[in-house]
Amino acid sequence: MKKRTKKLMALLLAATLSSALFAGCGGNVEQNADGSSTEQPPAQTDGADETEGTEGTGGTERAEGEWDEDPAEVTWMMWNVGGNANEEGIQKVEDALNEITLSKINVKVDLQILDMGTYLTQMPMQVSAGDKIDLVTTFPAGAGSFSSMLAAGQLKPIDDLMAEYGQETMALIPKIVTNTTSADGSLYALPVLTDYTSDVYFKVRTSLLEEAGMTADDVKTVDDITTVFEKIYAKHPDMKMISSGAQNIALGDTPVDNLGTELLCVMVDKDPTKVVSYFETDEYKEVLARMQGWYQAGYVDKDIATRTDDPTSDITVACGIIGGNLLRVIGGDALAPEPNTTIKMADAYISTSLVSILTMAIPSSATEPEAAAKLMNLCYTDKDVKMLVSYGIEGENYTYAENGGLEVNADSNYAPNTVGLFGNVLLCDSTRQELDAGYKMSEVDIDGLKYSPLLGFRINTDAISSEVAALNTVYEEYKGQILTGLADDASYQAFIDKLYANGLQTYIEEVQRQLDEWRAQQ
Repeated sequence: MKKRTKKLMALLLAATLSSALFAGCGGNVEQNADGSSTEQPPAQTDGADETEGTEGTGGTERAEGEWDEDPAEVTWMMWNVGGNANEEGIQKVEDALNEITLSKINVKVDLQILDMGTYLTQMPMQVSAGDKIDLVTTFPAGAGSFSSMLAAGQLKPIDDLMAEYGQETMALIPKIVTNTTSADGSLYALPVLTDYTSDVYFKVRTSLLEEAGMTADDVKTVDDITTVFEKIYAKHPDMKMISSGAQNIALGDTPVDNLGTELLCVMVDKDPTKVVSYFETDEYKEVLARMQGWYQAGYVDKDIATRTDDPTSDITVACGIIGGNLLRVIGGDALAPEPNTTIKMADAYISTSLVSILTMAIPSSATEPEAAAKLMNLCYTDKDVKMLVSYGIEGENYTYAENGGLEVNADSNYAPNTVGLFGNVLLCDSTRQELDAGYKMSEVDIDGLKYSPLLGFRINTDAISSEVAALNTVYEEYKGQILTGLADDASYQAFIDKLYANGLQTYIEEVQRQLDEWRAQQ
């Protein structure tokens, strides 16, 4: 396939990603014009069956009471990702965790797992108030996000701490990855170590694809997807070829770096030094024309701009597009539900916002930062710790299936779905579903992934906050049309004109200045 065609395909699929983004393993991405993000990434498990647990930093293991000093007490706070974890289950896991940490690093852990809404509001407020919180996972959005907490001065720099207590962890994580959580020469958090791949996949109900006389081998380009739509629609004109409950675009699944915004980007394959208006690129104009054609042909759900439910169980929806790594794709909901054919269509660059969406950090309110650093190191290097806090106690909270894959017990009182929220996900055993699909995260080459050359750059909107607010309002007004094919040429031009009337040029120039400055320092 020609390179130009691949670029267009990735852009087109990304532009419709929100029109068919399935909640595989946890959630979807929403990048805001102010640089924040509202992604709930998939809770991820890993296929590291062969990975052995390590002792971590902290010297020789000792029985509780054999250390020269009293144990440090660390408050570790996370949130429950839509799973089940009651007080009894959490307490049992905490007790088992302390058997490990008291022996290995002389640290006693107060494990707090809150519901998601409480965590989002309570954690940053408690840190701001100076309450004792020693270790957290930053939330994907809002006041608890890495960017927000960093800007508010709520995170401790951890360079010296990790140099002393986390040498094993720092050896595991590529420097390009830690660039995403660094600022002004200091490291403020560690990204969760996982499969960051965010490629683009086309998903279609297998029965409909077969009925159309096609197989996965017949679908390699955007034109092929159009052919799938044509053939299925000819037999089922009452069906929607593509639909979604979301209205926002995930620019991370394109051959560009969106810099954490919705309106700007750098065309990495074209000119990695120039900030441009995403919706004015020639590539996006082609995308818009393609989507308009789909909408006019009847392939796109007519209610796509206002639909708020999840269409994955809608029996009238035939196809979809999903962005992520193979784990998320195979773990995603089936269409209808029934067997699906899932086809990889394009590679995507891994961006700063994608890597730093979930990080482990030591808040400024920490009273035991050294002990927190030791515990963080175990989260990245000790399989026993990672498995225990991710899945609970073997035999009680999870078992292993005939194929060797892990299965969470249906009646488990500790299943908070936190495996993707902390530490090194590559340490975890594969699940039954992953092994059935032939996926092992332990085989992912973290160093060899397709990282954006701008990894580590993030926009500071302080000087342009009024322009960003105005532009975000314009985007919210038009996105339902622009991202779905509903907008005709006149509506598209009105959108562009209104962006410039509200400060788009100022926004571009300020971000370009910051990017130039950042590149000069690299």
